[in-house]
Amino acid sequence: MVHILADILSLAQYQECFKAGSQQHRLDHCLHCGKANPHLHGHYPRQSYRSPFTQLNPILIQRYYCSVCKKTCSVLPECISPHRWYLWEIQQIALIMILSGHSINAIAKQIMPARRTIARWVARFQNQFRIHKNALCNHIADLGRATGFNDFWTLCLNTMSLAKAMRLCHVAGECVP
Repeated sequence: MVHILADILSLAQYQECFKAGSQQHRLDHCLHCGKANPHLHGHYPRQSYRSPFTQLNPILIQRYYCSVCKKTCSVLPECISPHRWYLWEIQQIALIMILSGHSINAIAKQIMPARRTIARWVARFQNQFRIHKNALCNHIADLGRATGFNDFWTLCLNTMSLAKAMRLCHVAGECVP
């Protein structure tokens, strides 16, 4: 299970917190059973950004172990998508380009992911539109003014980053693509 840390907006910021041994980002309860203060159970390396030009790969993701339920939890910064190779920032660029009328082929020529990857992202956002809209409208009521997919995501991305929006959906217990 994954916990997403709020307000860690870049890989560099996350690495600074990790190197400094910051306790403010420590997991305070088990995500499975709720027991307080699971203990730090090491870390694992993760490719967080599929670019050969970054010095930030791999980053170390902290893991916590619960002695009651015997399960582990991982803690990700807000800028990293839980199940994807690309940062939310790249996915946001692709989504904004789709919303402004660019074709998937044109987007794939301008940013790193392949055409099929971008198409899969867009399809998942479209499939989960109602779920995400309901979760985000609970946090920001003004988003309820938007009716369709394009209107909603345009308004949402003018209000907050995609990373923050997906963290809010995660906190609400909804599936994050």
